[in-house]
Amino acid sequence: MKQLYIVLAIVLLSGCTTKVPNVTEYRISTDKIKVDSKKSSCQNISLRVNQAFSSSSLMTTKMNYAYGKYQQDSFSQSEWAESPNKAITSEVIDYVQELKLFKSVHNSKSKSKNNMMLEVNIEEFMQYFSKDEKESFANAAITFTLIDKKNGEIIDSFRSISQVDTKTLDADGGVEALNSALAEVLNETGVWLGEVCK
Repeated sequence: MKQLYIVLAIVLLSGCTTKVPNVTEYRISTDKIKVDSKKSSCQNISLRVNQAFSSSSLMTTKMNYAYGKYQQDSFSQSEWAESPNKAITSEVIDYVQELKLFKSVHNSKSKSKNNMMLEVNIEEFMQYFSKDEKESFANAAITFTLIDKKNGEIIDSFRSISQVDTKTLDADGGVEALNSALAEVLNETGVWLGEVCK
């Protein structure tokens, strides 16, 4: 009789517990692009990369996607390990350091004196699905503005847009495509900075 009560208690208790699906975290990480580090006129200039401007949706770890013409939603079992705003800022800093065009490159928290600032404005970083959910692509659009810190004047500005088709119709495919799109944007930005620092 005792065993029957124990079995009933286990069955009742197991019925009360709910299984919460695991949330998969994704990182923003671009493959390093080979850089031709030629001599530049910026070799004696220190650059500060400011924290990127972006919409509030890119300042959280929630992974959003758009479908159809006007609708937007978020994945329930997928999220970013770090907000896209912070992660993209880090990727920009790492990449500009790799360029070796400047004497030094610092983040916005650095207390060192800098000659120039690079402002980063993330206009778009999103996966899109067609209304019938048979196609998907990722869009990345970022504007970069180089500013002379001494007088606050804009030296030059550059906007890069990249669209990459996804290999799979899910968050996995979207993250891979977004990282590829960001890599293309960084590559174009490197070319632009190289021209500015001729």
